[in-house]
Amino acid sequence: MKTLLVFVLFTSIFYSQNGKDLVLFKINDSETTLEEFNRVYNKNIDLVEDSSENDYINYLELFINYKLKLAEAYDLGYDQNEDYLEEYQKYKNQLLKGYLTDSESQERLVEEAYERTKNEVQVSHVLIKNNDQNSDSTEIYNRLLDLRLPFQQKNIETFNKEYNTDKQFIVEDLGYFSAFKMIYEFENVAYNTKVGNVSLPFKTKFGYHILKVTDKRESLGEISVAHIMIYKNTSNAKEKISKILDSINNGQSFESMAKIYSQDKRSAARGGVLNKFSAGQINSIPFENAAFSLNNIGDISGPIETKFGWHIIKLLSKNEIKSFEELKPSILSKIRRGARNEYISNSFNQFLDEKYNLSTENIDYKFIIPLLNNSITKNNWEINYDDQKFQQQLFTVNQKAIFQKDFLMYVEKNQNFISSKDFKQIADNLFSRFYRETLIEEYKKDLEIENIEYKNVLTEYREGLLMFNIMQEKVWSIDEKDSIALKEYYSKNINKYDSFENNKGKIIADYQKEVENNWIKHLRETNSIIVNPKALRKLKKMYK
Repeated sequence: MKTLLVFVLFTSIFYSQNGKDLVLFKINDSETTLEEFNRVYNKNIDLVEDSSENDYINYLELFINYKLKLAEAYDLGYDQNEDYLEEYQKYKNQLLKGYLTDSESQERLVEEAYERTKNEVQVSHVLIKNNDQNSDSTEIYNRLLDLRLPFQQKNIETFNKEYNTDKQFIVEDLGYFSAFKMIYEFENVAYNTKVGNVSLPFKTKFGYHILKVTDKRESLGEISVAHIMIYKNTSNAKEKISKILDSINNGQSFESMAKIYSQDKRSAARGGVLNKFSAGQINSIPFENAAFSLNNIGDISGPIETKFGWHIIKLLSKNEIKSFEELKPSILSKIRRGARNEYISNSFNQFLDEKYNLSTENIDYKFIIPLLNNSITKNNWEINYDDQKFQQQLFTVNQKAIFQKDFLMYVEKNQNFISSKDFKQIADNLFSRFYRETLIEEYKKDLEIENIEYKNVLTEYREGLLMFNIMQEKVWSIDEKDSIALKEYYSKNINKYDSFENNKGKIIADYQKEVENNWIKHLRETNSIIVNPKALRKLKKMYK
């Protein structure tokens, strides 16, 4: 490609508007820095066809062509097109979600969950329910403290007989489990307790617990089994399941026997096949132990008794734990849907408080409490927020003053689904949401300036979308008018092709390339292109 670069010697103009980044070239008044070129070139270096020592020059020519096309897209108002703006905003909103979080805490929790997925913990626990919120939690806590030693020393059956005295007291052997099988608070204590030890009392939404860890092991992975079950209350249940097993051992199909005889109707229709599971997912330790003890695909267990009935189990498949990269998307999805996400949100909120040097404790928002009434529970609470007395400043974020009026306007717009008549609680909840949303909106405004990664990703998408639209119109679309031009192009180059019909795809591609080259030639002739020789020399040193 013939170079059409224009060089100037007055390098004092070749620094970006921030005064720091060296400008590589300018197209009219639009600057492209050396940093931007390096980033894009290194990202796409594998796509550069010319591997000679000067391939960065060839890529520079391509990059200038790219920027010329973008310049025309902006000149023609493609960035103001409604469809473009809608598509761009959708992507921006989606992209923002990944940056409105504490990514470090999120990554740490993903890694933690994967390690726990690879390792299972065997746990039994004592739970004292606390349904009466007025009861003395200190008394429950101290009771559990006293139970730690006997719980550690005695087996679970003996302990349960000696100490289980009321309906609020539950003693359970939970067997083995791994990440996401229990609520996060419980899981945390289990994995942080050493084998043989009993934890200190801790609280979850179910009540107060102590737990004992009896073993830790590498995960047995995930298995798929089929089963045949006879309910426990069925007469001669064990004898019936044994006869079914004998029939299978004598050649009958496990699948057909399950369809005919299994009383678990949900799985019977599928030949007894259950969903895949790992340790801690089946609400029956005997069933789980029997299933995981099967070694070879097709092995069938003897009769197994559980609290549900009598079973025989057939092993269908065994799968080891997948790699971190394979499991990361599903782990991340579970984190975002579960309790761990609250930890991430709290961490991000703390980051915003520290960034803007704010705290709700220092903001007097309780002026609203006497202004509230029962109409807010009916979604028709109103107030004259333009009243002069509501012009007092509540707080300042990023040098922007937030007034009482702003909070009152927010409450008017967000009073849906309020049933409580505790006006203090209503005020606390609404202000918490208002405060968080205000800080997040300010953070979003700063993000493209402060976060280079976000800025670069957004720029690439914005420019890529504009490029697609203008290329679609200028090059890729072949309408009826272009069909005539296409035939003319074929006639001029007929020696290159066997026939129009046989080579139509290649003819269109070659024609589009000619259209694009003519367009680029026109753009280079009608736009000012100035390359900074100092930046070019620096580029040569970098890639020589």
